[in-house]
Amino acid sequence: MHGELNGELKRGLSSGLGIEHSGVSRTSLRLTEHGDEFVTALVHLRERAGSASWGDDGLFGAFVAAYNRSALTAVEAYAHLGGNVAGHGDALSVASRRVSDAEGDAGRQIAAAADEAGLTWA
Repeated sequence: MHGELNGELKRGLSSGLGIEHSGVSRTSLRLTEHGDEFVTALVHLRERAGSASWGDDGLFGAFVAAYNRSALTAVEAYAHLGGNVAGHGDALSVASRRVSDAEGDAGRQIAAAADEAGLTWA
């Protein structure tokens, strides 16, 4: 049974099932860049938000003030969203590195266990 289990684990590790780390790295980089671009694009919107004026401080003044507050709130929410996208890209990169390290450690432990006599359970 030990030989069968060990062989099955080795086949599973070499069967191509798992994370394709170069693709994950490219995707994490694109997410980080996209989030940064998103935040940068909002600079122009942030400059314009809150400055709406239709030349009337009378009846429409309250509506203009409410619109300006709403526009500023939306821009800040979009900026937060862009930061989250970039943060997810960074986290995906870290996760890929950790999985790669864990795969390497597991492979070394399995190879070492195959050389030991008897069953080894961790």
